[in-house]
Amino acid sequence: MRHERTVTDAVRAANKANAQSSKGPRTDRGKAHSRNNALRHGILARNVVLDTHEQRAEFRELQHVCKTEFSPEGLLEKFLVEEIATLFWKLGITEGLQAQELLLRQELSDHVGSIFHKDLKLPISGHDLPLNRGWDCERLVVRAVSGKDTSYSSASRGPAVVQGQVVNAFQNSQNSNSQNAGHLEFEAVLGNSLANMTRYQSALKRDLYRAIETLHKLQMERREREN
Repeated sequence: MRHERTVTDAVRAANKANAQSSKGPRTDRGKAHSRNNALRHGILARNVVLDTHEQRAEFRELQHVCKTEFSPEGLLEKFLVEEIATLFWKLGITEGLQAQELLLRQELSDHVGSIFHKDLKLPISGHDLPLNRGWDCERLVVRAVSGKDTSYSSASRGPAVVQGQVVNAFQNSQNSNSQNAGHLEFEAVLGNSLANMTRYQSALKRDLYRAIETLHKLQMERREREN
């Protein structure tokens, strides 16, 4: 995510001094954001986490639907159907968390844009920038450039916010930019919480398909024995 704003010589000088001493934000909270979400909502738990009466009722309904759909017989088949219901439930949680993360990243993009629609005053502090606001931001860079500046950049990772829109990933993208006037560049590199959640979702889907395949195989073998 990148924004630019014309600034004065004083702001450029102050920003240069800050850049020499700053190492950027380094918080364990951002790195653990996705995993904590997964633990809190029960995605990584062995059993489902049901905090409310409504959730318990919904899960019982899901179990009933799965039992009706697969008609298990015997201990092992019933165990697999319970596992399938649990995996379906956890997949629903990941989809909700993904939607929340996308909305959060859109809010970050909007907030960063609002910063550059107001006058920045010396000294530039964390209150002026989106630091420690709950966003999973790996790196925040503010750079002042004077005169003609040509920059080149490339990326092969994601997800990220581009022109106010959230995209899942960059794939070997490259761009160049040339500026003649003094300006302030602001770049926020978002964390990998959305990518982690996608990996959790992919793992759950693999387990779900494997459980369904195993159940179908057991049922076919049972029917062959019965015939």
